[in-house]
Amino acid sequence: MKFKIVLYLFFFVCIILFFQLINTNKILNHQDRLIQSQNSLQIRLKDSLAELNQSLSVQKYFTWETDEAAFPFKESIENELMQYNSPKELNTLIKDLPKGERFLIDRVQFVNAEWILIGFKGIEHWGQAFLTYEKTTKGVQFNAIKTIVMPL
Repeated sequence: MKFKIVLYLFFFVCIILFFQLINTNKILNHQDRLIQSQNSLQIRLKDSLAELNQSLSVQKYFTWETDEAAFPFKESIENELMQYNSPKELNTLIKDLPKGERFLIDRVQFVNAEWILIGFKGIEHWGQAFLTYEKTTKGVQFNAIKTIVMPL
């Protein structure tokens, strides 16, 4: 009788250990898949960050920050450019604008000591322009080189 009780206990313990082994194996495999997916996500994010940093370094190269010679005049040039936001004034600077619509400059990007990119919007159109500028005794003189106007 004692032998049967010990034998049943042995089988019971073996069955419990077998199920515990299978369950632990499933848990470990699941955790391993989670870790691998996190590692692959981390690698993709690092690659994306490296691409963005490279793109940003190229973009920063063509900015006002890299041109030390024109730095003191930035605010005065920007103020002169913003004076074109009065009614119908931007049409005098950029000739290709649709008639009868008022455009306002909303973005200004200094490229270097001679070039500016501007973004402007109207009621029905938006656009961008590539300008050159030079400082004269009267102030700043702007010259529109290329303009793109698109409907909203």
